[in-house]
Amino acid sequence: MIDFKFPQGAYFPPNGEAVDFQFSADKVIAVTSNLTINVYENYLQGFSLSVQSKVEVSTTVRITRPIQLRFNTPWLNATSPITLRFGDEQVPEQPDPIRVGTIGMVCGVVFNTSQIIEQQLTLSQRSQSHAANTVFAWDSFSSLKQQIVMVWNTPPLAGEIFAVDWQWNTLVPFQLDMNWLVPEAPCQQAISNWIVPELQQTMLEMQWSQAAAKSQQIIVKLHIGEQLATEIALSYTNIQGQGDNKTVAWAPHAARWVCSSKYVPPVGKVTLRFSEPWINSTSPIQLRFTASPNVCYWDDGGGLIDANPPLPNIDFKIPIEPQIRRYYLMQPTLSCVRAADGQVIVITSVSISDARGQYTQGVSIEFGSAIDASRAHNQLLLISINGYEFFAIAEQVNKSSSFGTENFTANGRSKTALLAAPWMGAVSYTNTVAKSFAGLLSDILANSGWSLELIGIPDFVVPKGAYSAIADSPLDLLNDAVSQLNCMIIADEANQVVKVYPRWPTVPWEFSSSVADVNIHDAVILTYNSQEEINQPCNVVWLRGEQNGVSARVKRTGTAGDIAAQDIAASLIVDAQAARVAGTMVLADTGNKEIVSVTLPIMNDLPPLQKGMLIGVTYRGEVYKAICDNVSISATVDPSAGIDIYQSVKLIRHI
Repeated sequence: MIDFKFPQGAYFPPNGEAVDFQFSADKVIAVTSNLTINVYENYLQGFSLSVQSKVEVSTTVRITRPIQLRFNTPWLNATSPITLRFGDEQVPEQPDPIRVGTIGMVCGVVFNTSQIIEQQLTLSQRSQSHAANTVFAWDSFSSLKQQIVMVWNTPPLAGEIFAVDWQWNTLVPFQLDMNWLVPEAPCQQAISNWIVPELQQTMLEMQWSQAAAKSQQIIVKLHIGEQLATEIALSYTNIQGQGDNKTVAWAPHAARWVCSSKYVPPVGKVTLRFSEPWINSTSPIQLRFTASPNVCYWDDGGGLIDANPPLPNIDFKIPIEPQIRRYYLMQPTLSCVRAADGQVIVITSVSISDARGQYTQGVSIEFGSAIDASRAHNQLLLISINGYEFFAIAEQVNKSSSFGTENFTANGRSKTALLAAPWMGAVSYTNTVAKSFAGLLSDILANSGWSLELIGIPDFVVPKGAYSAIADSPLDLLNDAVSQLNCMIIADEANQVVKVYPRWPTVPWEFSSSVADVNIHDAVILTYNSQEEINQPCNVVWLRGEQNGVSARVKRTGTAGDIAAQDIAASLIVDAQAARVAGTMVLADTGNKEIVSVTLPIMNDLPPLQKGMLIGVTYRGEVYKAICDNVSISATVDPSAGIDIYQSVKLIRHI
């Protein structure tokens, strides 16, 4: 007996009339000759019904609570699983067993008219393994959705997901994704945009790699009630071809650490000496040593040729050398703008000069008109000569007139003049604490917007109060400090960096072994003049500081040190490094010299030379190296001949 409690307001048999029930595994169905009650365990809400008699009642009872079956006697010979059948329920026919290599299918369908249709399909196959699961949900008045999941391994893994969203009388998207590996992964994607009473189009694209690539494209055009057209394009290459590719790595071994405790024989000859004879010895004599420790070394790889050769120094210098040509075709350019706002200034000629004794470049400019001269007066100008840029300040504007003509010129200096008078006031400086030489020079440039860098000069400590200067501009103070060490100033005006170099970045006795900065030859030398100077070749010099200084003797290596140059005294000779720099520059100035003046063009592969550069010269079969003492660049606009640009360079050659 099973009791069901009916909810309030439900239709049930009157007066507690009895009915007979039959049960199956997943639902309860009450059946009599005149009464049918359908009971679903998914909708059990708790009904009470007693079995007494049969009445003619038709209703639906929904059950939400589980049905429990209890047995009071054990069944000893039972086997799992146990199947319960009630009433006259028929035993289902047993299908034939699924054999290896065949496909078995079990299909169950549960549906309710105008409600929900559910379909479940299970497909199993075994060549190794094959399974398919299909869920199909369908509502005849609202939406249609289909989902297919397939797992396939024959012998690799393949997966397929198929999804369809269907809305009646609206847009239907279609998407199909397939991942297939035979033996590589192909991909298939299909997209369908479908409006039922209108044009339909389906495109299928598949990329497949079995041994070669193949693709397939399907276009379907459908108009309901009129015509259906299908176009299929298929391209493939060797669809049945499959290959086997084997790769053997053959190359020098990679770099690695090698560790071993095996005996490492010493390099060279080993001699064993015994202090006394061993009388009872037998031949041969065995020598036993303690085990060697675990020794590791780095093997940088490679075979007979080293795979990782040592890299050269990244600071190696490659000289600039113009190509030797019979003709040099150039288009000279000369322009000038005001650096503050880019205002164009018309100039007809410009001359820029720089020497080792100068701490700023000298500039001379001729303007095209009085307006250009007034616009450039006391302004920072940016002058471009054949693409190379120079800064200049037109400080002194001059006017000259003759019958029918007027000339407007200006003299000035380069951008470093902004650190000198009248652009910057006079300052006084004394190092009240011990500072490095670079720190002392940086203090002089403080709050100016410029920075300092030492090139080729070792830094040293300047004791407290060793350097003092009164009432001078920062640039003059800077020049005074570096001149005490026989150094020079070369400014990077574009980046506002003051660089301090030795006056001889390469000393004369090292010219032959040094790499030149620029090489020039007969093809680019327009004019060549030389003059010899006879000086005493000194090889030693005495230097001393002042109150906090040191006394030092600097001698040229490899000489007797018997020819002394004039003694040097300066307040910054306070350290052996300072004395060595200053003394080396003094000795480099001595000896026989040849002053060479050459005129050169300015080209893309021959830039304007810079003071202090080491220049390699090849002229009429003679090859030598010289230091660049000064450079003068000239550019003139000739209305009839165009623009004439050249640079005059003074070189000092050591004899």
